[in-house]
Amino acid sequence: MGLNEVVDALERVERLLEDGQTGPAQDSLSWQRASDDADIQLGKACAMLGTCRQLRQGTNNYVSIVELSFNAIERSFQFYLVEMTSAESADYRKHEEVFADIAARNVFSDEEVASRIDAFRSEHRSRFYYDIDRPGRDFAMGMHDLAEEVHHYLVEFADAHSRCSCNECE
Repeated sequence: MGLNEVVDALERVERLLEDGQTGPAQDSLSWQRASDDADIQLGKACAMLGTCRQLRQGTNNYVSIVELSFNAIERSFQFYLVEMTSAESADYRKHEEVFADIAARNVFSDEEVASRIDAFRSEHRSRFYYDIDRPGRDFAMGMHDLAEEVHHYLVEFADAHSRCSCNECE
């Protein structure tokens, strides 16, 4: 594969977007209305968790599980903030803002969960992403478990069970 193939592939994806020909939407996201910001964040979190569940079965792609778990936690937080406040997803330009807003709203009582996850994310995420540290199986499974628990807690707190697509995947 050379430069011409790279340029051809780039032109193809550019053309697909320009023509609005992106193909059928992912099933788990197809119920969402494009104008419903909270549902979009919820659907993204559900999709990432679903991918983690698939990765857990028979692969050792722990980096992807860890990265998707961090993303699912952040999308779940964003869902909650958009759903329960007057915030919009566009209000959060930096990762830290999502965690700080969740912590300020005391969603996890006084357990400081959001602050602890943010501190953990700040310290470790880029180290895993850039392969400075390498996550092992136990850590990857633990991160996925954490993401699932955070997601389900927030879905319960927002009474959004009917809109969460996680049960469809299990």
